[in-house]
Amino acid sequence: MLKSFQRIKGLGVLADYAPPAGTVEFGVKNLIYGWNYSGKTTLSRLVAMLESKTLNPELPTCSFTITTDAGNITEANFQSTSQIVRVFNSDFVADNLNFAGSHFKPILLLGSESEAAQKEIERCDAMYKRAVDGATKKSNESAVAIKALNSAKTTTSATIKKTIGLVAAFGSTQLDAELRTVALGLEDYALTPEALEADIKLAHSSAKESLPAIATVTLQLSLTDLAAEASTLLAKKPDLANTIAHLVDNPSIETWVQTGLHLHQSKKSCEFCGSDLHAERLKAINDHFSKDLDDHKRAVEQLAKRVDSAKLTVTELKEIELNMPFRELYSKANADSQNAIEAYNTELAGLHADLSAKLAAPFVAIERKPSDGKVAETVGTMLDALNAVFKGHNEVKDNFPSEKEAAIGRLKLHFAQEFKAAQDLEKFEIDQARRERHRQRYYSCATKLRVEIDRLKAIISQAQLGREEINKRIENLLGSESVQIAVVATAEGERFQLVRRDAKPARHLSEGEKTAIAFSFFLTKLREIKEFEKAIVYIDDPISSLDSNHIFQVAAIIKETFFYQPVADGPWTTRCKQVFFSTHNFEFFSLLRELKPDGKNNAAALYLIKRIGPKTSSLSNMPESMHRYNSEYHFLFHVLDEFHTAANKTDFKVLMLLPNAVRRFVELYTYSKYPDHRMASVDSRAERVFGSEKAKRILKTLHYFSHANNIERMSENNDLMCDIEAAVGDLMEHLQASDPLHLGALRAAVVP
Repeated sequence: MLKSFQRIKGLGVLADYAPPAGTVEFGVKNLIYGWNYSGKTTLSRLVAMLESKTLNPELPTCSFTITTDAGNITEANFQSTSQIVRVFNSDFVADNLNFAGSHFKPILLLGSESEAAQKEIERCDAMYKRAVDGATKKSNESAVAIKALNSAKTTTSATIKKTIGLVAAFGSTQLDAELRTVALGLEDYALTPEALEADIKLAHSSAKESLPAIATVTLQLSLTDLAAEASTLLAKKPDLANTIAHLVDNPSIETWVQTGLHLHQSKKSCEFCGSDLHAERLKAINDHFSKDLDDHKRAVEQLAKRVDSAKLTVTELKEIELNMPFRELYSKANADSQNAIEAYNTELAGLHADLSAKLAAPFVAIERKPSDGKVAETVGTMLDALNAVFKGHNEVKDNFPSEKEAAIGRLKLHFAQEFKAAQDLEKFEIDQARRERHRQRYYSCATKLRVEIDRLKAIISQAQLGREEINKRIENLLGSESVQIAVVATAEGERFQLVRRDAKPARHLSEGEKTAIAFSFFLTKLREIKEFEKAIVYIDDPISSLDSNHIFQVAAIIKETFFYQPVADGPWTTRCKQVFFSTHNFEFFSLLRELKPDGKNNAAALYLIKRIGPKTSSLSNMPESMHRYNSEYHFLFHVLDEFHTAANKTDFKVLMLLPNAVRRFVELYTYSKYPDHRMASVDSRAERVFGSEKAKRILKTLHYFSHANNIERMSENNDLMCDIEAAVGDLMEHLQASDPLHLGALRAAVVP
């Protein structure tokens, strides 16, 4: 519950307001009286901010502190207040009704026979919202996943294009085409690091970079056969029947003797020492070096020569002699080949060494295992790799465009397969399919619920119930032939429209009709509040342009709507949590004041809002004098008489309100004298009462100052302000001279 407006700044005429000392806290019923332009509507706009949770656009810089039973509400926290607030003022009318014949939002109410259907609608609505939210969530999840994948495709396709050096377009669309091929799973498109590098280099090459063809390498690999043949010779021993033991035991001497033997044929003496060379000795030596030994040595020598000539050599090329993509491949293949050939030649060298040893000692058997062929096999493998490089080089030379295109194709598929694995596209498709299944289920559920909701809504029409309620109120205020509310179907659903009894749109309404319709609409709209007992209601001038009969009807409607006795013969209270009424009409103020609860036990509080400066108003307790009057006429006279008899009129507490007070008093007084017809002006009646000259003197100043939209003129026209005292004086003098009994009765009525 609101307790007080503790501080207000920058709120129109409430430029810097703090409650005067002794101002009572708000009760459950609160009446605020004030003349036009005193700040009543401005105050209602402050309370309306608690309803809308937004600052009024016309008061964007205001600040305020409102004390409540739940703590202070300020401009800093009012948007989070839990108070249920409803405000009736001119802004409410402008925002909610259309008096030009167009449609406006309906009031939605429930009848008792429709409550079950409405509860089912509310249940279905909640389920429908969850289903729609679920479908939206799955759609959003799918969209986010697709967006992330598309972003990855864009980035990856740009990287692929740059890596391959493509000139043609290659974006997400082209990557998708490669991914479709990969998805068929016909083969593994991943390239080895070496093949990948070679294809990238080929893709970056141009036709003019192609070099002459290179002949493949062909080598005779005879190591295995030579080793097998040598193994046999090395193990063989010549015939020893006629051998000389000393020569057998001394191979070097044997070799020396054999070397010089041919020099001693047909000789009688030794060419070395000159001694006699006996025929028997020469024959023994010749027998030692038999034909078998000669053949053996000759076989060993020939095999040694073959072993020596079996060594392998491969001419090394410069890398520049090969096409760019194959240079590094050649470097590795050549190094591997040279290493294999070196191992091969090393084994040949070992074989040759064994044969040389056999020649030196032919009668000594040398054991040597045959070659296992691994060295020769390695050479063959390495040569195949080397020749493959040459073949690739030659193919580029012979068919460069197609080879380059093939390399680019392989690279695209390689990178597409790499992307597929990196993004786990199989899981992506599974997840997307799952999301789509869930979305379809949510959507199907929402569709069924929408059909059910529409079916239930076809049974009841909340707008029709609201129309009936508001039409009853309008009829009570304006009569059975008055304007009515009709429900019309639009593209946005059911809407209200003001119509005449002939069903034509109602236009050119009187101000009284507008007031009655607007207030009826507001009171009916309060029924939309499910917890009305927790609501705070603020009503600003609900009887504008209504005559006295209608004012009584409005007061009766307010009593029925807002006040009741919870217990028979018990105290009265409000049906809502708290209610405020502000008005410029003293008669209406008096009627509301009579409604219970009254001022006992702080159940009701009375306030006066008034101008205290050209641009400043104040809200304070209702003056005690106003409590005593049952009519505006008595109160107005009291204000004027107090001013007339005051010693210091410049310090008079209601100086700013005097023009309105005098004007209103003159209207009522002259009308009581000449109640001829409603349309007669106050000027014509004043001339008949006061005379032409005095009437002009009184009314000139009052017409100039009697409306607050001109109240600034008071500070700008001090000379005319002085005429107010004269105008009041003329009025009192006329009453004293021409109507003393009336004057006496008035003074008697206002005496405490």
